[in-house]
Amino acid sequence: YIPYSGGGSTDITARMLTNLAQPYFKTPLVSINKPGGGSALMHGLVAKAKPDGYTLGILITAALTRIPHLRDVNYDPLNDFTPIMQFAVYQHGLAVKADSQFKTFEQFIDYAKANPNRVTFSTAGAASGQHLVMEYLAIKEGIKWIHVPYKGGVPAVTACLGGHVMAVAQAPEWAPYVKSGDLRLLAVFGEKRIKDFPEVRTLREIGYDYALISGMGIVGPKGLSKDKVKMIESAFTKASHEKGFDKLLNRLSLLRINRNQAELNELLTTEYQQKKELITKLGLAKK
Repeated sequence: YIPYSGGGSTDITARMLTNLAQPYFKTPLVSINKPGGGSALMHGLVAKAKPDGYTLGILITAALTRIPHLRDVNYDPLNDFTPIMQFAVYQHGLAVKADSQFKTFEQFIDYAKANPNRVTFSTAGAASGQHLVMEYLAIKEGIKWIHVPYKGGVPAVTACLGGHVMAVAQAPEWAPYVKSGDLRLLAVFGEKRIKDFPEVRTLREIGYDYALISGMGIVGPKGLSKDKVKMIESAFTKASHEKGFDKLLNRLSLLRINRNQAELNELLTTEYQQKKELITKLGLAKK
């Protein structure tokens, strides 16, 4: 299962990785999109699947570490899954149309502060990492703005391109449009600047103590046997090291990162607690 709609960076990456991993499996690998709930819908389906190795999902780490603190989900993030491996992390940012009045991130923030509920922005879904960043900024700056959630990154970017929203906070589905001159990138949300856009600052460089870290991996339901986990982990790890996959990650402005099952489990446990503390501090925790 793929947790977002077709055509976005997650969908494209997942489908290529699946194709590269196919030679290591005896049965056909079929990719099915299950968008909704900022990836929570798909994770709920994986959690309820039989632990026979025939149902896997593209893990979005936020679905296990962040979303459960924001709203109710129909799965236990730390006990209903078998995380298997991680292969990439997203790079996120805030973009506006090239003809927008906002030339800098500071201009965007200043306008939003001076004009309550005038700024609209799109994301790939409510409670997504990008949404949380924007809520963090709103709390820090005393801003009131309007969030317009979509079911994936492509429609979120399309909404900005079409002038339906003033900005898009999203993973780099915006990258080709920034390169073509149709969109302007105002800031990036990760720990480091993005290689293809070296002049664009991170939020931390601008002065905010925040970085969005979100990754992709492979996950199965709780109870997968050690033999199945080992086989699946090995297959997708080998696939993720193919040269063609590296080229795709670069083209989509995604960063390679390989974590085995033990490393991924440790990351998820640590991130779960850190996000719980942050979301509670921001006053965004579910009631």
